[in-house]
Amino acid sequence: MIEIGSYNRLQIVRKVDFGVYLSDGESDILLPIRQVPPRAGQGDILDVFVYTDSEDRPIATTDRPKAIVGEFAMLRVVSLSTFGAFADWGLAKDLLIPLSEQRYPLKEERGYVVRVILDKLSNRIIGSTKLSKYLDPDVSGLVEGQKVEAIFTHHTDDGTMAIIENKYSAAIFPDEVFKPLRVGERRTAYIKKIREDSRISLSLSPQGYEAVTAQVPELIRMLQSSGGFLPYSDNTSPEIIRNVFGISKGSFKKLLGRLLKEGRIEISFHGIRLKE
Repeated sequence: MIEIGSYNRLQIVRKVDFGVYLSDGESDILLPIRQVPPRAGQGDILDVFVYTDSEDRPIATTDRPKAIVGEFAMLRVVSLSTFGAFADWGLAKDLLIPLSEQRYPLKEERGYVVRVILDKLSNRIIGSTKLSKYLDPDVSGLVEGQKVEAIFTHHTDDGTMAIIENKYSAAIFPDEVFKPLRVGERRTAYIKKIREDSRISLSLSPQGYEAVTAQVPELIRMLQSSGGFLPYSDNTSPEIIRNVFGISKGSFKKLLGRLLKEGRIEISFHGIRLKE
């Protein structure tokens, strides 16, 4: 069955003056002529995205949208109407974000994180900025230290909110941010803490033993390039540690502890010295 809002692998079954018809063996759909790849012929298999045209008829395209149904993406609003906003999602037909699916009124030329959904009543693909209703409150399948993919959705007084694994809500706080985060930015992150109330806090650095292992080569390189000594120690402020090394004070202390145990450094009040 051809799925609207998803990628479909379909076969060219016939050519017409205005394009080709594709089929999954049960139903046919038009791929307009401007979308037909050069030298494509009857019997060829094409991977296409299926959406609806201006008359709400299913249609195929070889263009790739910024998100498919069920995904989140940062989209720019290009126009407003009495019934909603239209956002550029990478296809010829802009994505409608109805007023009923807007968390707050959207503004033209502004970017927003949008969930792409299929309206089952009209069979149209639309967008929504009411993100929370599409998130899963059950985080039992997640573990602390887990590597996840995050998209940052908005800033708050306490930090920055994110959606991880296209499914769960999470937050990252200032002590874990070493460079400004942009709304809509996608980053690899790590689960720092899962609270009893299922709220998740993130870090942009690996956690636990993995964090220490990942930083060892960089610290050794920094020591070697500075003549074997760096003026930082356990007494250095967390802010300076974040600015210089890009890691938290806790991770820095674990890193020093490992290298000290391995006999690769000496630590004094004044700093770190690389052992010969």
